[in-house]
Amino acid sequence: MASAAGAATNTITGGDTHDNSVSAVMSYLGTMAYLQNKAYLNHAASEYAAENSPPRLASSGLTHPSEPHPASSAPAVGGACGGATNGADAFIGRESGGNPAVFNTGGSGAYGCYQIMPGTWASSCSNLGPEIGSSPATQAACASRLPLSAWGG
Repeated sequence: MASAAGAATNTITGGDTHDNSVSAVMSYLGTMAYLQNKAYLNHAASEYAAENSPPRLASSGLTHPSEPHPASSAPAVGGACGGATNGADAFIGRESGGNPAVFNTGGSGAYGCYQIMPGTWASSCSNLGPEIGSSPATQAACASRLPLSAWGG
């Protein structure tokens, strides 16, 4: 009987392959629970964002990325947009359709004629003022500072 108690103690404290298998299964289950929770949280965050998108910015005439910009105020390609000195004007049609107040509908935060990302504006053009609501000329000045590779060119 003393040897049976000793064997039970050995099993509990570790050392045999059964314990290693249980440990591996527990680790696997923990990883799966983490991944399922992460997927659920990502889905919940997407739903929350869709339900709680900011209202139209009436004072500036800008729209949230989920709203289409009024067609009547969207200038033609090359209309209000243009003036970059590095060839970036070639990307206006693809990036914004010539609308200097358009937001990226994919949620990246890119804005304006050249669809400059907020981080790029902050690192390269912050001395020009805020990106949102900037004039087409200011956007062109910022675009002129960037390499054409910023647009895949």
